Amino acid sequence: MQTRKIALLGLLIATMVLTPAAVFGGGQPEDDGVVQVTMADASWDSILVHNRIVAFILENGYGGYSVDYIPGDTIPLFNGLASGDIDINMESWHTNFPEAYEREYEAGRIVNVGQNLPDGPQGWWVPRYMIEGDGERGIEPMAPDLRSVADLRDYVELFPDRENPGMGQIIFPPPGWAAVDVSEQILEEFELTDVFTGFLPGSGTALAASMRGAYDRGEPWVGYYWEPTAIMYELDMVRLEGSEFPAAEVDILMNTESAERLPEVKDFLSRYSTTVAVNNEFLNVLANEVDDAEQAAEWFLRNREDVWVEWVSGEVAGNVRAALQQ
Repeated sequence: MQTRKIALLGLLIATMVLTPAAVFGGGQPEDDGVVQVTMADASWDSILVHNRIVAFILENGYGGYSVDYIPGDTIPLFNGLASGDIDINMESWHTNFPEAYEREYEAGRIVNVGQNLPDGPQGWWVPRYMIEGDGERGIEPMAPDLRSVADLRDYVELFPDRENPGMGQIIFPPPGWAAVDVSEQILEEFELTDVFTGFLPGSGTALAASMRGAYDRGEPWVGYYWEPTAIMYELDMVRLEGSEFPAAEVDILMNTESAERLPEVKDFLSRYSTTVAVNNEFLNVLANEVDDAEQAAEWFLRNREDVWVEWVSGEVAGNVRAALQQ
């Protein structure tokens, strides 16, 4: 078995550009003296909440800042950070694109401010009921010996590819995610390309809906997912041995010039730190109790003061509390 290599998201990366919203430089003062800060707003829920936690603290705790968000996919946003169109990336999963990260880091265009999450588990998952059954739901074990990626060859018929009769289908990440390349490498590494195809759903929402739909119906499902996420907090899933992605230390990055221009912001972010459990908690709130990431951020600030007060001074914390009461 060949040693797994984590590749870049193809040569098309070089031609990908940011959305028109990113035409301004980050960290620039407006006419009224308020400093504009831009954040990479990728397509998964946890980074959306982190961005809005940071925005609330900067705008209401510190004051004098206005935060904007640049939407996009992983690699275009990373390129925007390196070029200075974006100031901050709150969740850099750069173990999925190490070559690009090392290139920009060594060139001095980005600064690693610190770790947001100690690890973000990624891999291929199946519902536990497939292996062990679920007596309460009347589900018998479908694949009692399924433990690893290699074992999938014995259960191809459980995951049929409707467009390719006789082939099985593994649900991959959406197009544009760096994790697609890693999933393709796993498929090749275990020599499963003759019996399985990889299906790329159109979005992270579609990926979650695929897993949720199969789980609710008690049907077989195998595919990529990661933590922290609300759905992994709710569902009982098992990661297949051999599908583990390299340990993802999810870091906070800043553009180098932005970090120099915004020392107060850099200092704040250097103390910003969470856990998978904390993320799963506010993501569950986002999924079930509130309407959007901004409300989830405010829930976190109201209910997990034990976490965020460690990041800021007493004065800033007092300002945040006052703003939450308005």
